[in-house]
Amino acid sequence: MSLGRAGLPVLLLTLLSACGTLAPSGPASDATTDLASYYRYAAALDRTTLAHEYANFQDWTTDSGCTADRIRLAILGMQMARRGEENAQPAQVLTPCLDGPARPAPALRHMAYLLHDQWASRARLRQRATRLEAELAEANERRQALARRKGELENQVDALQKQLEALKDIERSIRRRN
Repeated sequence: MSLGRAGLPVLLLTLLSACGTLAPSGPASDATTDLASYYRYAAALDRTTLAHEYANFQDWTTDSGCTADRIRLAILGMQMARRGEENAQPAQVLTPCLDGPARPAPALRHMAYLLHDQWASRARLRQRATRLEAELAEANERRQALARRKGELENQVDALQKQLEALKDIERSIRRRN
C-alpha cells in the first residue's frame, strides 16, 4: 500500500490530532502527590523543625495567590495547631485558594478544599471534646455529691441502728423487771 505525496500529510495530521485528545497526566497528579508527600513529611517533624519550616513558608507566601507553597504553609499550620500551637491559622492561609478571585490549578484547589474540610472536622471534634470534658466534669461533681450524700445517709443509718439497739436493750430490761 503506497500513500503517495498527498496521503502522507493527511496521515501525519490524523496521528497528531489523535495525540491532542489525550488527557495530560503529569502536572496535576505530580502536584497532588508532592503535597500529599509533604503532608506526611510535616507530620513527622519535631516542634523546632516544624516552627522553622513554618517561618520559612510564611516568608515565601507573601503574595495573595494560591500556590503550592501556600498549601504547604497550611499543612504546616495544621500540624502546629494539632500540637497545641495557637498562632497557626491554616484556615486563613487557605482563603486565597478557596475564595480568591483567581481560580487556582485543580490540584491545588482540590487539596485546599481537602485541607479546609479536614480543619473544619478537627474544629468540630475539638468543640465536641470540650463539651464532653465539661459534661464529664459535671458528672464527676454529681458523683462526688452523691458519694457525700451516701456517706451522710450511711452515718444516719448507723446512728439509727444504734438507737434501735439501745431501744431493744431498754425493752429487754423492762421485760425482765416485769
